[in-house]
Amino acid sequence: MYEKEVYIIGAGTYGEVMLELAQTLQYKVKGFYDEDEKKLSKKINDITVLGKFSNLTSQDIYKKQFIVAIGNNSLRHSIMKKINQVGGITPTLIHPTCVISPSAKIGVGVYIQANAYIWTEVSIDDFCIISPHVVVAHHSKLGKACLVSIQSGIGASIVIEDEVFIGIGSSIVTGISIIGKNTVIGAGSVVLKDVEKNSVYAGVPARKLRDVK
Repeated sequence: MYEKEVYIIGAGTYGEVMLELAQTLQYKVKGFYDEDEKKLSKKINDITVLGKFSNLTSQDIYKKQFIVAIGNNSLRHSIMKKINQVGGITPTLIHPTCVISPSAKIGVGVYIQANAYIWTEVSIDDFCIISPHVVVAHHSKLGKACLVSIQSGIGASIVIEDEVFIGIGSSIVTGISIIGKNTVIGAGSVVLKDVEKNSVYAGVPARKLRDVK
């Protein structure tokens, strides 16, 4: 079977996760890039850390494919935008065990892990990460560079703005309208009311703890 060539930015533990997903989808991973000097020239599951991504020129990136295995939403967003702006490619990777409605809209550079369920008319914008066993109910919309952690549930007709982080096992309940951009929802939270932007919320029910600076 034909193997598509790709590079992974981020040689940490999530880099290993993305290596497995890429290989499941028949990509040939040519190497890692990482900013940590200590990782340079080392191997991650027999794949070499080639250097720092920050040292690559636009010509180095042009027409090559990159996976960005970085959990920090803002940083991942910035790197993937740069790749696209200079003609690099950020492929969308969807694990074969996922259920994706034919009416769902999935952007570029989106990673959807095993056993996720993306329901009717859901929209997931560019550079999002959807972890295993996540359910996104019908007509909800995720903005750019969000991360939804393992076993979280997002109810119906909810707008989640850019760069939102939803912690493990959280429930975003149908009936609310919006989760504001650049907000963190703590693990195990149950969100029953709209959420402000640039904030940290946690608890059952979720309450605002502080602003994100």
